[in-house]
Amino acid sequence: MLKTVECRAAIGAGDYAAADRLLAELRSEVEQIWPAAGPIERQSLAAQVLELLTWARRATLVKRSHAERRLRQINRHSAYLGASSLRNRLVELDG
Repeated sequence: MLKTVECRAAIGAGDYAAADRLLAELRSEVEQIWPAAGPIERQSLAAQVLELLTWARRATLVKRSHAERRLRQINRHSAYLGASSLRNRLVELDG
């Protein structure tokens, strides 16, 4: 069984170091399975990997968009706050 579920969980949690490690393991798994796989199995493997990578790209772009929006919000607030107030606000946003 491919590590697609674990990869999704790591990416969804924003644990990109774990996701990178799991994707390397996934690649290794596919490389081991591929030579012995028949055409139907290869098509299935390719579809699973493509679906995972497509989802991962979308999820990463969404997280990036949210981070950019948050940064713009912080920058707008910093225009009205003093340096010490900004530091307090950043702590508040990071929770």
